[in-house]
Amino acid sequence: MIKEGVGLLLRGAMRQVGRVGPARQALHRLSVLTRGAGVAFLRCRRLVPDSARGQAHPDRLRGSATTPAELEAALSALKKTLTFVHLGEALAALKRGMRLERGLAVLTFDESFAATAELCLPVCRSLSVPATIFVTTGHLDETTTLWDAHVHTVVDTIAPRPLQVSFVDRVLATTTAEDRLSAAHRLLLSLASLDEVELHRRLDELDALCGGRPGVKALDRMLTSAELSRLCRDPLISVGAHGHGHLALASASDTALQEELVRPRERLQALCKSSFLDVVSYPFGRPPYVDDRVLKAARAAGYQAGFTALPGVARPGDHLFQLPRLAISRTSTGVHAHELAGTLAAVDELLLIASGERERVDAAPEG
Repeated sequence: MIKEGVGLLLRGAMRQVGRVGPARQALHRLSVLTRGAGVAFLRCRRLVPDSARGQAHPDRLRGSATTPAELEAALSALKKTLTFVHLGEALAALKRGMRLERGLAVLTFDESFAATAELCLPVCRSLSVPATIFVTTGHLDETTTLWDAHVHTVVDTIAPRPLQVSFVDRVLATTTAEDRLSAAHRLLLSLASLDEVELHRRLDELDALCGGRPGVKALDRMLTSAELSRLCRDPLISVGAHGHGHLALASASDTALQEELVRPRERLQALCKSSFLDVVSYPFGRPPYVDDRVLKAARAAGYQAGFTALPGVARPGDHLFQLPRLAISRTSTGVHAHELAGTLAAVDELLLIASGERERVDAAPEG
């Protein structure tokens, strides 16, 4: 307990130190000297056009959507210190277990929105940066979108009327854009941790308030199987799985968990052939939505690696089914996050040495 407390204090202090550029960079270099370089798996949730429609999208307003220009600027900055490689090459380097002498970077996109695929290709081609798109297969041949994107559409459809449902203990205002973001956030918090049966029951309740299921907004349209098949022919693009119905896997029943992992793997193997890398990105990507049961199920399903939304840099010997990623967004280019990850890794290393656990960790079996 004392050791954990000290660790939290040190990491908190390092985050404050990390606000100072030169100090953050010096500690990052120290981390590389002691532990070797790492692999920065970069996570861009989605791209939207730099237009009035894109700027007004709920994901843009809450800071989780990036424009192509912002992505290009972020990748250009990262290319100054990191070498971009295909995800398969990065995994092979981690599996070899050898100290990395150069920092690697891999670009990934969660959520297989058609707009993201369309907007990322010109940027990737202009910079010669490979990308992996994690695909939710339940929407490939459907006129639906991710259930969490659908919640925002429901709120926009009901606005400006107040929104009241049985599973939220207060009436939600929807008058302003800020009200609508707040209402959708409150709904998502009440829905994300549910099992698949209760989740869809509550979604049906929301749809009933609209007089039926609202249509899908243009920017929320998902890739079709035909579009994905064409996309996979581009040598810069590879594909991973991102569930079938975008459920929070830790809350899914055993049957649903199996379907969320096995069904996308089989579908993408058939559709994408060698472009499918046999990796999975867990929807919602962090505790409590991902737990040990999910990691074990992903390995049992046959995947070679699993990706979270937890921040950090991966190094040889790390758990291959709990790989961290660094966010690229309108507020983070990834450079600052990469350097900060190095300072926190240095703290972890010092704690391991001080506790006498370094040798035990080095000898631990992979993943």
